[in-house]
Amino acid sequence: MGKARAFLEVFASALNEDFRFPVLEIFAFIHPLVIFVSLYFITGGGPGGQTGLFFQLIQLAGPEEVKVLIVGYLAGLFTFAFVSPIFGMLILKNIAYSFGNDLERGVIQNILSYPLKRRSLLTAKLLSSIGVVYMLSVGIQIFELFILVPNIVSQHIALLLFVLVAGLSFPFLVAGLVLILTLFLKRGSKALFVGIALYFSSFFLMMILLVIAGGTGSDIVLKIAAIIFPGLALQLHYKAAGLDPLYFKLWTPSFTESVLYVGAGYALAFLILAVGYLYFERRLEV
Repeated sequence: MGKARAFLEVFASALNEDFRFPVLEIFAFIHPLVIFVSLYFITGGGPGGQTGLFFQLIQLAGPEEVKVLIVGYLAGLFTFAFVSPIFGMLILKNIAYSFGNDLERGVIQNILSYPLKRRSLLTAKLLSSIGVVYMLSVGIQIFELFILVPNIVSQHIALLLFVLVAGLSFPFLVAGLVLILTLFLKRGSKALFVGIALYFSSFFLMMILLVIAGGTGSDIVLKIAAIIFPGLALQLHYKAAGLDPLYFKLWTPSFTESVLYVGAGYALAFLILAVGYLYFERRLEV
């Protein structure tokens, strides 16, 4: 069996395990429902609100104002408690539950009999559990926004993609931490519990960092927060509504700096994944 064929077989097996019925079907139903309902309430809908306020503002705004609205409304929507956790939970389920169960049941021992190096085996697993989910995340969210605001998507596709990529940095970071914990414990249940707790504490972590930055008047704390949550750098650059004007006085990054902070966020996530690779390849006993 050639290495390429063995890699594809492991990848196909991981896909079958990670996305067996009805995972994708439930996902396809819940995600559009969440984003449409979230946009409805966040942008002025709901009791006492003006339905479609965001879309009215978009139509009246100038070129630069449109960018501020995109970042102000969507960076927060795609980062914390509305949309991204759906993808985050799917990633955590794939790593902690599926991969953890393979370690617990000895399935990994059988796969190691394939003519593949350990790092190639782990790459096939991560492409399924993280890579496929990541691509689904970006593609589905762009499609949903195209349905809602087709003109904005066609005119500002690069900025929208950048906002989505920035928002998905934190789920990527948590995935790396959960991978290391799963490998260390060789059990998925505990790693999944820790991953869920860490993931849903992100909002409170962000608020704590912002309070500390405001209280101390330190831009260093804001920059640390922007590495963990790169969407914050974009919001500060565009001076998006919803943030205390005090933060803009402390630090208003240029667009180039925002790009660098998104890169730093992913560099941190890849560093953590690299630790997982090293542990799996050299220290893990199965």
